[in-house]
Amino acid sequence: MDIASFAISCLAAVAAAAAVWYGRGQKRAADRSAAEAKRSADAAAEMTEIERARRADEVSDADRRRVRFELMHEGGHAYLLRNAGSDAAYGVRVDTGGLGTVGEVEEFDEFESGREHRYLLSRTIDPDEAEHVVVTWHHRPDRSDERRTVKLLGP
Repeated sequence: MDIASFAISCLAAVAAAAAVWYGRGQKRAADRSAAEAKRSADAAAEMTEIERARRADEVSDADRRRVRFELMHEGGHAYLLRNAGSDAAYGVRVDTGGLGTVGEVEEFDEFESGREHRYLLSRTIDPDEAEHVVVTWHHRPDRSDERRTVKLLGP
């Protein structure tokens, strides 16, 4: 009987060792799985942030195209200010600085897409005078949005 008890005890010890070994393997597998899940979650969060930044850039780019002012030289001192964007601009303020020959600041309630306005501009000898035409506007008719600004190179 002692031999049978010893054999059963040895088998029990082997079974216990196998259970411990199997349990450690399961713990390692669970740890690897948890680490992979964390890496996956971090990658998903990073992709979400990249996508959010891309969408913000797209919206910003779309806003820039909605209203786009251009200053085109027509010859001599004649320049044409044009809204080349797809939407109207509201509360438009055009400041010709020291370049204008008449009225340095002009305001428009609405400047529709495709609208043009002529200016006579000339550079002076004074180096302190402005060299830009500054246009500011709103996208919304009620002017509740942030005012946008663009500097257009003058003559």
